[in-house]
Order: sequence, then C-alpha cells, then structure tokens
Amino acid sequence: MKERQNPYIILTVILFVCMLAFPAFHLVCHRNQATDSQRENRTLASFPSLNPARLDKFPAQFDYYFNDHFPFRDRFLDAYFLYAMFNRQSPTPSVVLGKEDFLFSGKEEKELFEGKLEFTEEQMAIVADELARRFDTLQKMGIRYYVFLAPTSYEIHPEYLPPYLRRAPETATDKFCKVMRERAPEVPLTYLKSTLLNHKGGTLLYRKNDNHWNMLAAQYSAEKILKTLSKDYPMLPATICQDFDLSPYVYDGGNLYSWISIRGNSPKYRADQEYGVLYTDTIGFISIEDTEQDFTPTEGFAYPDAYEKQFRTNRTDHPKILFIRDSYCNNIIPFVSPYFHESLFIFDAWQYGANYDIIRQVNPNIVVLMIYEPHIRNIYKTLEFSCK
Repeated sequence: MKERQNPYIILTVILFVCMLAFPAFHLVCHRNQATDSQRENRTLASFPSLNPARLDKFPAQFDYYFNDHFPFRDRFLDAYFLYAMFNRQSPTPSVVLGKEDFLFSGKEEKELFEGKLEFTEEQMAIVADELARRFDTLQKMGIRYYVFLAPTSYEIHPEYLPPYLRRAPETATDKFCKVMRERAPEVPLTYLKSTLLNHKGGTLLYRKNDNHWNMLAAQYSAEKILKTLSKDYPMLPATICQDFDLSPYVYDGGNLYSWISIRGNSPKYRADQEYGVLYTDTIGFISIEDTEQDFTPTEGFAYPDAYEKQFRTNRTDHPKILFIRDSYCNNIIPFVSPYFHESLFIFDAWQYGANYDIIRQVNPNIVVLMIYEPHIRNIYKTLEFSCK
C-alpha cells in the first residue's frame, strides 16, 4: 500500500517551482515594455540578441537586462526611496538634498564644484585651439563668433548646499577660462556667473527641484548677451527689462524632483516658483516661431523635436543670429529672439560642434556658442570621436 503524500509538501513544491518560473515568465511577457526610466534619467537595458557567434557576451548582457527588468522592480525602488527619504538621505547619488528643500544635481555638476571633474589642461588647450579655429573661420566668412558659459546652481546658490560640500579653490571652468585667455584671447568668452551673482540679492535664480535656471536668471543672462553683442551691433539693446513682465506661477516638478519621487508622491519637493513671460508695449516687435524643420537632427538625439527652433521678426535692419546651444538656452529664447531679424537655435545633442554646414546654409551675421559649464569638455569628446 502506497504511502499518501502530504498535500502541504506538494503545495510547497508547486509554489517553489512557480517562484522560480515567475521571473522568467515575467521577462518573456514584458520584453517589449518601455525602456526609458524617467526616475533614473537613463535608458534601461534592452533584451540581448542571441548571436551564436558571440555567446560569450550573452550571460553578462542578460544579467544587465534582468537587473533592469526583474518583477516588481519599481515597487522595490519605491520602498528604498521611501526608506532613504524618511532618513533624510538622497535615494540616488544623482541628487543632493540641500537646505530648505533645495535639490542639486549629484552628477558632473557636483564633480565640477569639488574639483573632481575629469578635464585635463591638455584637453582644455585642445578645446581652446578649436574655438580659436572656429573664430578665424567664421571671421573670414564675415561672421562674428561669441562663447557664453552658463553656471551651475552650485555656483549661484551655495548657501543651500549641505555642509559637507566645499568648492574647490579652482574649478575646471576657472582653469578653462584661464587657458582661453592664454591661447585664444581673440575669442569673446563670457562666464555668466558674475552676471547672475550681481543680480541675485535674496532672489532665487534657479529652480529648487531642477538643475536649470529660472526665467528670471534667463532674463538677466539674455540681457548680458545682448549687451555684449551690442558693442558690435549698436541697434541691439543694452537693457531689456522694460520690454518684459514676469508673472510668477507654481511650477509642478522638475528633473531632480522626478529622480527622487515615489511615483510622483514627494510633495515636499514637487512645487516650485517659476515665471511666465509677457511682452510689454515697449518692445515694438515680437518674434514668430517657424515650425517648419529645415535640418536633420543629430543621429540618436533623444529629443529630436528640440533640435531646431527658428524665429523671425519684421526687423529687417537687425542681424541674423545662430545659437549652438543646450537646454539652458530654452529660457533664453523668448528674451533674445525679438531683437533679431532671424534667429535659429540648434541643439546638437550636447556635442557643441562647429556646424559649418548649417552656418553656410543660413549665413547668419552672428554665431553664439552657449554651453552649460560642466559640458565644456564635450567639445573635446566630440573632436576625439570625429578623429576615430
């Protein structure tokens, strides 16, 4: 007579097998799920292709994919984020929790501020020589060339930093400006840090939950840009504050907020103040955006719709301008575009290339290179890549 099996043992075995099989079943069923993680500001690993000729790489690639897509991953991240925030710690090294609910980027901005950014003086010299070449090339084409550097929130609002963060005696930006003065003194270079500090007072110039400056800082920066250009183009205004009214409103979330939020439930850091831009009667002309795309976005650029922005006015006696820019220029656009006959803003995926093909097609009077300061070294990386 056979001994009857204990049903609890059978159930336990079944549950154990299901637990082992569930992750594999889940991965198969969700192979085509979205691969962008807004919280982590990166693209999650895609399912690796099975190539018989290169099977040695498959285990590591699959392990990377599994780590990004295992079941209930977001729930586990939620639990970890909640635990970290409860203990007043940042749940991700990408964000630094500052004083009075101010958030700072913990990425290359932090490295730059602490003097740890990998950007050698030899690389700086190569970038300076490249900018000098661009200046000479455009000068021969009858085009004026200017470079503006946008500072990080670390430089403008250090009073909100946690006590353990200290500025290096000399940052990579300080060294680069010195190298530019030595190797390319003919290139007009403006670091907008002093401009913002002069206007700061007790006013916030950067969003507390985002690593970008607000519209108020953008207005001050735009005025400095126009004032610099007006030395060569007297028809441009040296002051613009009278042409705009800034209306405050509550800004809902920012990129730093999204990196630490628990499915949108971090109200402490969610709301922030921003400013809407209204034209006054004194401006005379407003710029009209041309939505037609004339240029092909940089291959692989995550934001192709942001690659090109064009504006026109009836100011036919004013110059045409081309900005090679990044996202910091977004808030600059409404303050600058009304003062030019044509203005074109190219966001070339943080490469800050020469873009001679676009310049020849547009034939502007002015080319402005506007760079967020941690990205100055990207010019070197672009040159290095193009040489391979």
